[in-house]
Amino acid sequence: MEIEAARCVKNKIPFMNPLILALEARKSDVEIHKHSAFQIVLTVDFPFSTICEGKSHNPIFGFVIKPQVGHACHAGISTVVILNIEPYSDFGKALASKFKPNENAVFFYSKKECCDFFGIPIDKFDVYALMNTHQNHKTPTVMDERVNKILSYIRENFNSDTFTLDDLSGLVFLSPSRLTYLFKLQTGSSISKYLVWTRLRNAISLILTKKDQSLSSIAHESGFYDAPQMNKYMSEMFGISPTRLKQKSDLIQVVAQPAT
Repeated sequence: MEIEAARCVKNKIPFMNPLILALEARKSDVEIHKHSAFQIVLTVDFPFSTICEGKSHNPIFGFVIKPQVGHACHAGISTVVILNIEPYSDFGKALASKFKPNENAVFFYSKKECCDFFGIPIDKFDVYALMNTHQNHKTPTVMDERVNKILSYIRENFNSDTFTLDDLSGLVFLSPSRLTYLFKLQTGSSISKYLVWTRLRNAISLILTKKDQSLSSIAHESGFYDAPQMNKYMSEMFGISPTRLKQKSDLIQVVAQPAT
């Protein structure tokens, strides 16, 4: 690790984190569903209600839920922000550490409870403060120039249908196993997870903004083999199908992440 660090360039990771997907939903109910991401849901105006593991919680200002826990959201008069977080990322692991043993969800019955949970002053709390809270408590990471090159390559070529680990490792003259280790060490994510999240973020953005574009076209443009493959990943990771997301596109928008 010391040898690797000696070859790093000294620049901080920009906060734009593809392992976090933030959406804002206006006056929208969501039926019972599950997903593989950690999820934080917070109101920006009126309290709302949820059903989690068969129990109703009402009224609440927000909740945090573990992956694969069935829940519904009833926010017919509220605007909520939904943060989906890759569970094996650094932020996901930090969230996991906040749960008590055998605890699958945490519910906030006041804004203060929410602020106390995330360690944010109540007068400075907003969704951007929440997205930054984990980043602000981390030691600035020195990024290896080879990992930076791979991140840039993924951003520019995620829609390629010939994307392989061998291609990536050849770009930076590392073995596939060494690149896999170094990428995980630096980003907190596997290359495959990072790639899927990047593709899904692009697909979701297109679904919400290009309403006349077909799902098959969006899938190909985002690097998926076809629409069924995109549907599989989106449903598993976020609990909503591309078709359902398209139907709700007038009520949902992507929340831009703050840059540092």
